[in-house]
Amino acid sequence: MGYWSALPPLFLRAFLFNMNKDAFYFPHFSNARNDRKILRLRRELGTEGYGIYFMILEILRDSSDYKYPIEDIDLLADEFKVSEPKVRTVICNYQLFEIDQNQMFFSAKFNEYLAPYLRMKEQRRLAGIASATKRLNLTIAEQPLNDRSTTVQQSKGKEIKESKVNKEKKEKEVFTPPSLDEVKQFFTDNGYINADKAWNYYNDGNWKDSKGKQVLNWKQKMRVVWFKDENKKPTNQLKISMEDQYRRERERLIELNK
Repeated sequence: MGYWSALPPLFLRAFLFNMNKDAFYFPHFSNARNDRKILRLRRELGTEGYGIYFMILEILRDSSDYKYPIEDIDLLADEFKVSEPKVRTVICNYQLFEIDQNQMFFSAKFNEYLAPYLRMKEQRRLAGIASATKRLNLTIAEQPLNDRSTTVQQSKGKEIKESKVNKEKKEKEVFTPPSLDEVKQFFTDNGYINADKAWNYYNDGNWKDSKGKQVLNWKQKMRVVWFKDENKKPTNQLKISMEDQYRRERERLIELNK
């Protein structure tokens, strides 16, 4: 707690105001490189190992529970553009991370350093709600009696409108997972393989991505994450696939014209 309490309040307010709302914050101490475990990592894996370590922390910060499945280390390696053994070595060999009974790895020290910031953020949120409520009550109290009913009605109307908007938004975000056959067909049509691996990964995770966020557009997710060079179908297979696609389309047209 001492790290955050030592910072000037004005600095903290300016810092939180200017933070990118699309990214999550976590503390990175300037002397982190001198930690005994980090020194060992740097000695054996060099600067690359140090970079892998902090990229893993970024992944954990983006995850809803600050944990990541150990079985998906290969996906991290793909994202970091490094070998899977290097990522596994950073996670398992230097006592920088722990693995729970569900085979999810996490950093206890990372969670400890992050806790004061999360508490401060929650306190600011509650203070903002209390301040807004106080201002609303003062505004109503200062109005003439015949105007107060109008304010209440406007407030209720706003709540109803917001409720409808939220309902429509939730309806738009309803996601229906695709079948394995749909995913296979999508991969085939676009000239890629490993549809089974992609479908199993998301289906086992209740169709949530590596950051714990619900997948809303599975085709877009497949294009971004899985349509990589290593998953491209060999040229001869692609040719056969296209010929098969043309054959099916021809048969469908013949059937329609009967």
